[in-house]
Amino acid sequence: MGLFERVIAAVRGGVDAAVPALAVSDTLKRVPEWGDSGGVVAGTVDRSGLFGVQTPQAFRREVLVAAHAGAPEATDDAALVEAAGGAVMAVPGEAAAHKVTTAADLVVVEALLGGRGSGDGL
Repeated sequence: MGLFERVIAAVRGGVDAAVPALAVSDTLKRVPEWGDSGGVVAGTVDRSGLFGVQTPQAFRREVLVAAHAGAPEATDDAALVEAAGGAVMAVPGEAAAHKVTTAADLVVVEALLGGRGSGDGL
């Protein structure tokens, strides 16, 4: 079963939302605000149980619309659904499924695609 099928199957199975996720492999450091600490590391975060969320994500429409009601703040739609009390399920992600959040992410994906895209509708 492919990535798209996994997220859709999870929502069809009864959860409010599904997100592909991969275990975090980077070492994570806690650094207080740069100005306060000068960049001195305050500790290493235990990464067990931490996952990076990818796209595509799937949602029950009515749950997503309700989660967007008002003036919510979150890093993604899944976080909005969580904050509204919805059930979000993680499904196995894929290393090739890069999340495009910033312009730098788009540059990486375009490079991986061999230059296809270049702003013309990846």
